[in-house]
Amino acid sequence: MKTFAFPAAMQFLSGLAAVLLFATAPIARAQTALRIESPSFAGVIHDNESNRHRQGSGFSPLVLRGISDHNLFRDDAVGLNFEHIFNGAKEQHSISMFTPRQDPCELTRVDHRKYKLHWPSEGSQWGLQAEMIYDLTQPNQIDLHFSCTPRRDLYPQGYVAMMWASYIDRALDRRIHFWGTEGDRTGWVEFGETVGHTLELGTVSCAGIDPLPFEQGAQALNVNENPQKKFIAPFYYGVIDADRSSETDQDRLLYLMLFDQTDSIRFAMWNFFRNQQEEPDTHSPAWDWQYVIRDPIIGQRYGYRARLVVKPFSDREQVLKEYQRWAMDLGQDLPEVKRD
Repeated sequence: MKTFAFPAAMQFLSGLAAVLLFATAPIARAQTALRIESPSFAGVIHDNESNRHRQGSGFSPLVLRGISDHNLFRDDAVGLNFEHIFNGAKEQHSISMFTPRQDPCELTRVDHRKYKLHWPSEGSQWGLQAEMIYDLTQPNQIDLHFSCTPRRDLYPQGYVAMMWASYIDRALDRRIHFWGTEGDRTGWVEFGETVGHTLELGTVSCAGIDPLPFEQGAQALNVNENPQKKFIAPFYYGVIDADRSSETDQDRLLYLMLFDQTDSIRFAMWNFFRNQQEEPDTHSPAWDWQYVIRDPIIGQRYGYRARLVVKPFSDREQVLKEYQRWAMDLGQDLPEVKRD
């Protein structure tokens, strides 16, 4: 078997020796951290307790075997992390940020290459039962299946929204790319551009979907959406430059997020980390997404499916082929994307 080294990530992995029980643990036993077993990825998946100093549950580190020695996510952060629940109401301002990172959750290995994070409604500040299954069975991809059931009526604005965060370490630049509209134009759209001293940040919703309402005094950071740029097809991608060298391009990686629905999904791009010049670090964006349930019914189960694809990047034709494969795997029609 081919060996590989990833010094920063390995230091982090060795620091988890006291809590990693993956070698002898029964399949169904709850853990605080589990070593990943996958054809393409190496790393660790955490619950909130294990990763409380690195922003909660999710992947830290995550390395693409045989391609890059570096963590795809920042060593001081996390990837594919359930980060926020919010509802646009003033009364819930105090719990509209970071509660999925604070609430108790349970991590289990479902089978050899599937992992589940479960948030019981009894420990949720929103009274929301939720679970995310991460399936690493297939090469170069992580399939996600999220489901949730509201148990308390806390939605006076008529919706509940949830957000997932991934803090990228070695992005080529901060932008995400998708097929959508920009004003009157339909085509490929880039989000996260710098115009003068203005940095494009925030949320992108599906074209034709009404904006989410919110009360004055509500936590609206993740509610507000870009008025000019909208997506049509439910995917976005960015490019990771594994060695951060402009003189090499053979190590550029596609980072593609695909979703099984449009109206309930929103994309997001943030850039909180700063470089040595105290400017937003273009290599460390947060490539995020949201899931919105409108008019939630207490006791009803909701959910979505998604896929992360990470592999050497070639061009947009590669992206479209992955999008077509996703639709075939789902067995459903998705919005059409025109070739260049």
